[in-house]
Amino acid sequence: MSQTAVIIGAGIVGLHIANVLKEKGYEVYVLDKEPYLAEHTSGRNSGVIHAGIFYKTDSFKEQVCIEGNRLTYEWLLKLSVSHRNCGKWVVPEPGQEGQIDEFFAKVQALPIPEPKILSATEVKTLEPNLRNTEAILIPSTGILDAAEYVKTMANYLETQGVMIVLNCEVEGVKENQLLTTRGEIPYDIAINCAGLFSDEIAKQTGLNDYEIKPCRGDYYLLNSNPLSKPVYHLPYKNSHGLGVHLTPTLDNQTLIGPNAFFIDSKSDYDHHSDLEAYSNSVNYYLPEIKNPNIQLAYTGNRPKLFKNGEALPLFTFEKQDNWIHLLGIESPGLTSAPALAKHFITLL
Repeated sequence: MSQTAVIIGAGIVGLHIANVLKEKGYEVYVLDKEPYLAEHTSGRNSGVIHAGIFYKTDSFKEQVCIEGNRLTYEWLLKLSVSHRNCGKWVVPEPGQEGQIDEFFAKVQALPIPEPKILSATEVKTLEPNLRNTEAILIPSTGILDAAEYVKTMANYLETQGVMIVLNCEVEGVKENQLLTTRGEIPYDIAINCAGLFSDEIAKQTGLNDYEIKPCRGDYYLLNSNPLSKPVYHLPYKNSHGLGVHLTPTLDNQTLIGPNAFFIDSKSDYDHHSDLEAYSNSVNYYLPEIKNPNIQLAYTGNRPKLFKNGEALPLFTFEKQDNWIHLLGIESPGLTSAPALAKHFITLL
């Protein structure tokens, strides 16, 4: 008789873990407290397939992003999910001009499809609307429809026999049973993939050291698509994220954002950011665009992990009896998901 695995959280990471558990012969249930898929972090992001260039050298986050990049493209093709392997520009902002060679040396050392550094003239030929600047070209970056990815993955898993149960909130744990709003659910192994709410699930199992603080990211939208590739700046030091950048969308618009600031409520998705910083980014990166039409878009919350009050900017796996908790799975979690699932299996 097969063992039962119950996954809490039907985001993209939870779904990929469901897949590897099903392949291992488990009876798999995925629970989510929301009535719809992709309501939180997996559906509220930039929709970028990251290359793995912005993370600490040789870190776990860097490794799973690089592996996840390759695996994500394989899954998107398998599932026929809308996407584009377009590449990405990384450009210096004012004051960063002297840092591009150092960052390019870091990127060159990574096991990714060959990056290039291009002169301002070369960049202008390929991206005529971008400001006159030298830039690093990262070929393995892409864009995708994140919500479509989550929903299509869920549909695929259901054809494989995985049970996905929505409107099912975990309220407690008792003797290998989850106490939920839809009744008691027994398990042999439980996996906490609850994202923004993963600390609350962990506390129900007696794991009290961790706290998730929601970090807001607001987006605006330019209702045209003057770019062929996302545009990022060189990394800032001591930043919560990658900063405001421009990302062309699959429906021929351009996302501007996100910014990053901590808020109190994990479920607060009201837009609080002034237009000025976003319009400044458009004016800086796209000086040829006069009077850009910029509109409100959407908002996301990153699950920033803290342990005993100290920031822990790592993807964290915590094994506890027949529980495995995944904590602090923020960007690049969307890209890293299939690689995180492969790592998860080694912990069983």
